[in-house]
Amino acid sequence: MSFTASLVSSLTSPSFVSLDHLPPSFFLPTTLVNPTSLSHSRPPRLSASYGPAAKAATANDVVPETAPTSASEVVSSFYAAVNVHDLSSVTDLIAQDCVYEDLVFSSPFVGRKAILDFFGKFIESTSTDLQFVIDDISTEDSSAVGVSWHLEWKGKNFPFSKGCSFYRLEVIDGKRQIVYGRDCVEPAIKPGETVLAAIKGVTWLLQKFPQLADQF
Repeated sequence: MSFTASLVSSLTSPSFVSLDHLPPSFFLPTTLVNPTSLSHSRPPRLSASYGPAAKAATANDVVPETAPTSASEVVSSFYAAVNVHDLSSVTDLIAQDCVYEDLVFSSPFVGRKAILDFFGKFIESTSTDLQFVIDDISTEDSSAVGVSWHLEWKGKNFPFSKGCSFYRLEVIDGKRQIVYGRDCVEPAIKPGETVLAAIKGVTWLLQKFPQLADQF
């Protein structure tokens, strides 16, 4: 979810303009994350013992097994909770030692408390009229999820708000939780081919002065 509060600052940017809608065929179908539409658990699976003892087993002997919520459901739930400003629902989705990188910031947020504090500030700075909308989310991997998203203000595209996020998850104490997240957000200033010139210049410097690489 970026979960980044830096998007709010684009409202005051001199380059703030309304965005024209791209052709519908350009995008995958978008989904506005709604917490009431998400499933937080899978139907229970039944297992029973095998062998001679199993012949005498009754329905009362069958033990239900519940699988942890899928990785994509956990991530979708995260966006849904942020959309309704419900930090209490976010807590169990984040591992205690989770690391979250928003590339707008110079250093990552480490630990559940630091991450929740950050999102608390984000929520205080925004309104529930500002909503994360998932454009596409990967569902095949149980331990890693990629998401492309954008923000909408009362159903209309918010400027400079497209982003891509990556999450790594692990099952901890029977719950699938986010242990790592990274957000990359659309920049308000778009340098275009100037970036290529900058890369070329830096590459030339590194070739002439290899020791500069030690400063990275």
